[in-house]
Amino acid sequence: MSWKEIIDCLRQGEGQNIEFLNGVESAEHLLKHIISFLNNNGGRIIIGIDDKCDHLIGSNISANFIEAAIAKIDPPISIGVEETPRLDKTVILIKIPEGINKPYSYRSKFYYRNGMEAKKVTKEDIFTIVGQEKVTKINSRQEQTLAFIKVNGEITNRKFRELYKVSHKTAHIELTDLLGRGLIAKTGQGRNTTYIKLNK
Repeated sequence: MSWKEIIDCLRQGEGQNIEFLNGVESAEHLLKHIISFLNNNGGRIIIGIDDKCDHLIGSNISANFIEAAIAKIDPPISIGVEETPRLDKTVILIKIPEGINKPYSYRSKFYYRNGMEAKKVTKEDIFTIVGQEKVTKINSRQEQTLAFIKVNGEITNRKFRELYKVSHKTAHIELTDLLGRGLIAKTGQGRNTTYIKLNK
């Protein structure tokens, strides 16, 4: 991250795609802004600068704190976090892409960026605002997985990897996505997790 990028953000001002935070009160305080951008068109969060007076404050949280918070977003997603030292302080820039697997949430709480506000909404609101056609549908591997579970009754992360030659992370993301969509259920924890048919 360059200071030119920060200056550009200051010139544009806080708005639909830019959020300045003097500090972060909690993981939820940060995640509501990140999720609101994911559920819209993406954006940038700058932590450690008061945009009202262009004053350098410095971030009160670390990149590790942010990455741990991001890991709690459902469904999982990768987001860039950049730290830049300035004098004896650090400014953090979070670059949030438009989510490709909407809707995103934290502890079943959904947010949507509306102007300068991270507005709390329902899952149904996201479908209405974004449009059903823009909410990503399951991919071909996931469709095959549902068919596999229908025939075999269950699947594990290991079996998913064997079938589709993908990484552990990809298998976890795609299986938990199916779980989050309410298409499958799970039993067990950790290495003993098994994904099963829903009992309807």
